[in-house]
Amino acid sequence: MKWAIQARSFVAVVGLIGISSLASLLLVFYIHRYPVTILPGANGSDESIVREGSAAKGPIKGARLDICENPYLQPGFVWYNDTQEETQTSWVPFYPNLLEQSYALTKVEPTDEPADPTTSDGDPYFPTESPPEELLDVAPHQWMQDMVRHYQLSNANESQLCHSPEFRELEERLLWLRNRRVLIVSDSVDRYQSEYICNRLGLGLTHSKKGRQTAAWCHIPAWNLTLMNWHIASVSPTRPSWWWIEEMAVVSVEERWTEYYLPTLSDTIGMNGKSPDLILFHTGLWDHTYFIKGPEARGQNATWSRSLNWRELRFYMQRLRMVITMLRTQFGDDVPIMCRSVTLKKSLFSNVSILNLDRAARFVCNELDIEIMEFGEIITGYFEFYKDMVHIDRGPLSVLWANMIFFNLFRTQGGVEVRGELRKIPSNSTKVVNAAEGWNTCHNYFMNAKHY
Repeated sequence: MKWAIQARSFVAVVGLIGISSLASLLLVFYIHRYPVTILPGANGSDESIVREGSAAKGPIKGARLDICENPYLQPGFVWYNDTQEETQTSWVPFYPNLLEQSYALTKVEPTDEPADPTTSDGDPYFPTESPPEELLDVAPHQWMQDMVRHYQLSNANESQLCHSPEFRELEERLLWLRNRRVLIVSDSVDRYQSEYICNRLGLGLTHSKKGRQTAAWCHIPAWNLTLMNWHIASVSPTRPSWWWIEEMAVVSVEERWTEYYLPTLSDTIGMNGKSPDLILFHTGLWDHTYFIKGPEARGQNATWSRSLNWRELRFYMQRLRMVITMLRTQFGDDVPIMCRSVTLKKSLFSNVSILNLDRAARFVCNELDIEIMEFGEIITGYFEFYKDMVHIDRGPLSVLWANMIFFNLFRTQGGVEVRGELRKIPSNSTKVVNAAEGWNTCHNYFMNAKHY
């Protein structure tokens, strides 16, 4: 019996050694196959950043398994300050256990000091001040702020630039943007946002010679980065006789595809030779008008505040699915696509049917395994930042839109960001990056994540 126990112990020890050796071999293979190195954090901090493309020099400081956290799917608020540069705008997410953090009770509750020091009423008030640094530290990275600062330093005195640690740090952090392509199939709401990105970098939007509401693109030479906009004018399969814009000769997606979109294909396709790195898709506001103007033209009493009926919603969903199928047929089933949630009009009485369309679009995108970019949901009610009844003006919200786009483009390149920390930054800007592989790392998790 004693001999048997010793034999079993010997086998167990040998087994543990074997498992340990196997794990070591797998680790060596992983490091060889996916080399990384650890770089200092931003602004000289001690936080580690994982840089792809060279041999590992040590353990990843603060590494966690939960690399799939989308801050824009968390509840939170838009932080901006009129006294600061608008590029400092940030989405501040509320992560679990927020109220248990040390700063929750000491820094965000009302002060006991009166609003007017000359009075002694003792009523608490809430002074306008920046959120605590601990809260801002876990906010998503501000890519637009980085790009604007890079542009500013690029236009500085050359001798100063060459010796600028800040510029070298930005160059390193933004290297992954090079040679990337983003396709935006949407309306003028997103086209204006693309234009604001270009404007902040001293550039302008280029429009197709076929008209403003056809195709337009923002090309940023510093990174050979292109944001291509394909304008969509509802999901209508034809140009109805009652169409309200006389100069718009081509309406249907099928006709616009061949007439306006395909001629820009060479500027749309990325380094993989078949597709852009990311597609943002949305159609809703034009469809809203389409479903109101049609009944009006037939002499029906169709009010802007009405709810859409089942036939209208079914038609919209079927056509929506068709457009997405066209995108996947053109660029491949694995191309990363996001559906943007709808932005409301600056008129509450006309938003009922728009919300009908938003919920229908969410259903279709979910059925087709497409994530939602919650820009419209996040900015609901921020009408003070609109330039007119429909379009969001340049300002804090346009910075938020840019940061959301680049957060998701960063994912397609294999980048990893967790609670404001850039865990992994792609470095080789010339290799063909499999955007689908980078996207799919967290795709299933984000598809199943709760949308607040």
